[in-house]
Amino acid sequence: MNAIERKKSDKPSASARAEAAAWIARLHGPHRTREVEAGFRRWMAEHPERAAAFELLTDTWEKSAQVRRRPIEKVASWGLVGFRVDFSRAVLATVAIAVFAVIGTIFFLHSDAVATAIGEQRALALEDGTRVYLNTNSRARVRYDKAVRRVDLEQGEALFEVAKRPDWPFIVTAGDKEVRALGTAFIVRRDSANLTVTLVEGKVTVMPVESAGAPAPMSETEVLSPGQRVTFAGSAVPKLDRPALDKVTAWQRGQVAFDSTPLADAVADMNRYSTVRLVIEDPKTAAIPISGIFRAGDSVNFAHAVAKTYRLQLRDHSHEIILARSGG
Repeated sequence: MNAIERKKSDKPSASARAEAAAWIARLHGPHRTREVEAGFRRWMAEHPERAAAFELLTDTWEKSAQVRRRPIEKVASWGLVGFRVDFSRAVLATVAIAVFAVIGTIFFLHSDAVATAIGEQRALALEDGTRVYLNTNSRARVRYDKAVRRVDLEQGEALFEVAKRPDWPFIVTAGDKEVRALGTAFIVRRDSANLTVTLVEGKVTVMPVESAGAPAPMSETEVLSPGQRVTFAGSAVPKLDRPALDKVTAWQRGQVAFDSTPLADAVADMNRYSTVRLVIEDPKTAAIPISGIFRAGDSVNFAHAVAKTYRLQLRDHSHEIILARSGG
């Protein structure tokens, strides 16, 4: 083995580099705990290439930041397994961007499924350059082959920014429907009752999933233009409308936007982002129209705002807030 081959063989694998990026983010994030630190030590001890991957990524990001660190800029410093790492704010910003790209690629290329927990969002990069943004409590499965790029949205919501490949169709399947796209940005949301597809830009067709290779009837195919949304609710006729895109995409900014939305629907939407459940006690209040922009996951402030505006009572229980009529 010559020197070049030896150098290549010593380079940490893509998987090790991605995992190292994830650990850097966790150790510098707001949720660093003793359990996280113990998990990092176990991860480092499980394979010799991980220490090299950790050191390599740290060095790469520090160089890519191209900033001169001053003592006041240092936000974290620790000694672990023979290393000492100092990060400036600029380096941490670089880490955050890189982690999204690197971790996303690894999730899809080394595991065909990825999921988010309640209140979690994730950005991912597929091998063809397509980007996927998963919203809270979502799960998607990727099945790429030579003939087609396919993503199954098993639950939740995702925004797709599809890399244009005319020779390689991109299809998102959700329940009994599939969305075919080419160089397009669109959102698919799937919950227990409804399926919605919103086109941000480009062009998509929405049709029933093909059965045994038989093409879907043209009468059951919806072709969307930018700004259009189609909603499927059971056996009802599909509904076409044009929602305000800034409200449909508010979750990417950490917000939930309502425009005369019935309280029951607003509560269901807020509950997607938090383990603190909102409960409507009196069905008569379920139709109260709610408008406004709220922080995703902030169920407490949402409940207090609604109660104050409509003179409702709040009763707090463990992980549950009940909205009740005054005097009820």
